[in-house]
Amino acid sequence: MEKKILIPTNFTKHAWNNLVYALNLYKNIPCTFFILNVYKVPSRLSLGRNHNTELELAKAESEKGLQKILRGLNFRQENRKHQFETISRNEDLAEAMQECIDTHNIDLILMVSRGKNVSINAAFENEISEVTEKVENCPFLVLPEQMEELPESNREIVFPSTFKFPFKNKEVVALIEMAIYLNASVRILYIDSDNRPLTKEQEKNKEMLKTYFADIDFSFHRLTQTTLTMGVHLFIESRESNFLALYKRKQGFFSKLFTQRIKDDIDFNPKVPVLILKELE
Repeated sequence: MEKKILIPTNFTKHAWNNLVYALNLYKNIPCTFFILNVYKVPSRLSLGRNHNTELELAKAESEKGLQKILRGLNFRQENRKHQFETISRNEDLAEAMQECIDTHNIDLILMVSRGKNVSINAAFENEISEVTEKVENCPFLVLPEQMEELPESNREIVFPSTFKFPFKNKEVVALIEMAIYLNASVRILYIDSDNRPLTKEQEKNKEMLKTYFADIDFSFHRLTQTTLTMGVHLFIESRESNFLALYKRKQGFFSKLFTQRIKDDIDFNPKVPVLILKELE
């Protein structure tokens, strides 16, 4: 089944590497990659030019950059299963993304985070936290700017969960597919901060995950006497895990993990790619 992947670009080297990573990740999958560039021009007059002239110049520059990317992709000619479409928009990035999702039924958004680590902390204002908060009905894959190659074997995706809320099957499809594409195991991590047994509802939700993940390699893990953030950190580092998957509910585990403003708890910038699953209606 063909996948539709949305990749925003700002024409930097890291944005190009992000695109190449997507091509390799989906090398055996028929895909259409939608390459999006957004541009904005201040409404005020500047440098003696009127707003329309500034807008036309910005649009031309955006379209020129997108065509340059297409030429680079045509030169590679790696996979005939891959098709490419370019989109240039004069609007906010989150709005442009949402428009693409609604129009083209996008399956995944792939972005690169600036800096050495993936910064997805909603307590700070940055592009990643803003779009993952605003954009609905589509998962994100956020890559570190300085992406390291995955090992050939023993790949695993860490998936923290409190088991307090039921998952819909369609909400974890992106995680299941990612595990298949990467030939990776999924490690479902429960942080037991209160050292209490699971409730009946939690047990039920845990069993539900077993049915969803029946076709992939997965296991359950439990950490005690630690905070949510520290527990995830320790687990990833101790196992040298390759990926992190987070379920972003409007109010829940994800928001607790990333919106606390205590200094010790908000410094969460994982060095691994982060798959952000969104709550779906």
